Amino acid sequence: MNIFLLTLGCPKNLVDSEALSGVLTDAGYRIVGSPESAKIILISTCAFIRQAIEESIESILELAEFKKKGDCKRLIVLGCLVDRYKGQLLPLLPEVDAFIGLRALPYLASWLKDGDLPPLALEGPGWSLGHFLRRNLVYPHMAYVKIAEGCSNRCSFCTIPYIRGPLLSRPIAEIKEEVEMLVERGVKEIILVAQDTTSYGIDIYGKQSLNELIYTLEKIDGLGWLRILYAHPKGVMKLTEAFYRTEHLVPYLDFPIQHISDRILMAMGRGYRKKEVYKIIEYFRKNLPQVALRTSVMVGFPGEDKDTFNELVDFIRCAEFDFLGVFKYSREEGTRAFSLSDNVSEEEKENRWKTVMDIQREILWKKNKERLGTVQDALIEEDGDGITIARAPWQAPEIDNQIYIEHQIETGSIIKVRITDILDYDLKGVPLLR
Repeated sequence: MNIFLLTLGCPKNLVDSEALSGVLTDAGYRIVGSPESAKIILISTCAFIRQAIEESIESILELAEFKKKGDCKRLIVLGCLVDRYKGQLLPLLPEVDAFIGLRALPYLASWLKDGDLPPLALEGPGWSLGHFLRRNLVYPHMAYVKIAEGCSNRCSFCTIPYIRGPLLSRPIAEIKEEVEMLVERGVKEIILVAQDTTSYGIDIYGKQSLNELIYTLEKIDGLGWLRILYAHPKGVMKLTEAFYRTEHLVPYLDFPIQHISDRILMAMGRGYRKKEVYKIIEYFRKNLPQVALRTSVMVGFPGEDKDTFNELVDFIRCAEFDFLGVFKYSREEGTRAFSLSDNVSEEEKENRWKTVMDIQREILWKKNKERLGTVQDALIEEDGDGITIARAPWQAPEIDNQIYIEHQIETGSIIKVRITDILDYDLKGVPLLR
């Protein structure tokens, strides 16, 4: 029986979908790339902020049309939206046959086989190592590896602890076995993800253990690139040692700061102040200048007046991050910030968002100009119609810019590329083939 699986949201959702896809194919189902021919449609949802919720609802209603006009017999909603709203969705979306939460996903294949699909399922064991070892990879050359589930930081604006629970780290030996499997399958880049990667291990080892995990993975034969995303600023300085001691850890650090004003950081419950952020940047620029720095900031948080916004703007100009994402504050039920007055209008949030984006665009143009003429290692991601898309080690997939090459090269190869031109946000290069 054909199943279409739509995945929305972050890389952690993608890992869940790859594990689920493996379970379903082991049970005899066939995953198809289009809903037209699917008997069962699954939607793995995101519910982090209002915009993600709206996208999830729109996707559900759009795919529900295939129950009326197509071959679809069952429409099933999975993941974060279910865990956030639990039974509230049942009367609101009668088009949906079942709502399955994150921890209940391992049961889905057997429920479909037995024809005993519950309308709502929230409890279950969650994924085990065996499930991760049978993942159906979306990208043959790159894989996200989820090193922990949930988060215990309780930032005042964030819904993740209410959706995915507190921090639950996976043992080092288990992650090592999964990465070994991925390397054996030809994966060239391993990307470690969690809601907060720098808190990894605190719950099971009693201390931050991300460095120990990295050193263990570093010893795996055949390991290519190793990348870390979502490093909380509180734990970044302990991570610096790994950049000196490892060969495979790429020169790239993603650490979302959210803001720079001490007053706003305190209201957000981030657990650090601007002096710690300045210390991180100063250290990397002085001692590890080859490491590309990415961050994300939030505009329009309650209490962000013109002075605190200008403080953020001045900081971004000064810091000159290699890459930066900007989010507009979204007031979310269940969070501590929900009780705060949302004093910044949507129009003003949009204006502030545009201001920061324009500044970062100028910074990126400057960074791109500095890379003209340089020779970079590049991982080939897509190859078709004479145009190849690649990434350097200082570019993360799906969020950063890319390198375009007018030459056909096998996907998954790592080659030398000379940067020759700037294509607005992206770069252009020529391969240095032997």
